Amino acid sequence: MAIAFDLVGQQWQRKIIVVGAAAVGLGLLMAMQPVSPESAPWHEIVERSGIVFILAGILGRTWCSMYIGGSKLNRLVTEGPYSVTRNPLYIFSAMAAFGLGAQVGSAVFALICAAATIAIFAVVVRHEERALAERFPAEFARYRDRVPRFLPDFRRWHEADTLVVRPALVRRTFFDATLFLLAAPGLKALETLRDAAHIDPFFRLY
Repeated sequence: MAIAFDLVGQQWQRKIIVVGAAAVGLGLLMAMQPVSPESAPWHEIVERSGIVFILAGILGRTWCSMYIGGSKLNRLVTEGPYSVTRNPLYIFSAMAAFGLGAQVGSAVFALICAAATIAIFAVVVRHEERALAERFPAEFARYRDRVPRFLPDFRRWHEADTLVVRPALVRRTFFDATLFLLAAPGLKALETLRDAAHIDPFFRLY
């Protein structure tokens, strides 16, 4: 099916873009330092808040997969998190990216990570929505007019009466999302490596 191929192709494209963006982010990390030292209260607040965002992102993505798992090509999912925003998976990914960026103790760097995530997915979403419009023309047109692309409108919330959950897909989504949490120690290690190498920062971020 051409639409199936298109959506699968977009998933691979998304992964390639994400890897490229991660490489750019690592370069940015090596070139900056947070204004607040690691022992400062603000640094600790940003880091600990980031863990909360990472956990929220992991749980949110897993929750979304209970609705969307295996249904993307068979029917248009409009219930639960998909009733308030058309792309809740990407919203939760941005939250997790914010939390990951916060592990360096900079709220600005965390915001950059979240904004970059949304920007990346905004490109992918346009292709996905084109495929969905071809697959579900009338239904998707009504859904698009009713539900915002990213910013949630909680007044639109409605729940599904029943869910067909695919445990394997939900489990895979959960483990994929935990990479955000596993990446946090990696960022700390890069910070330590940068400081040990006495690399002078090009700029500092709050």
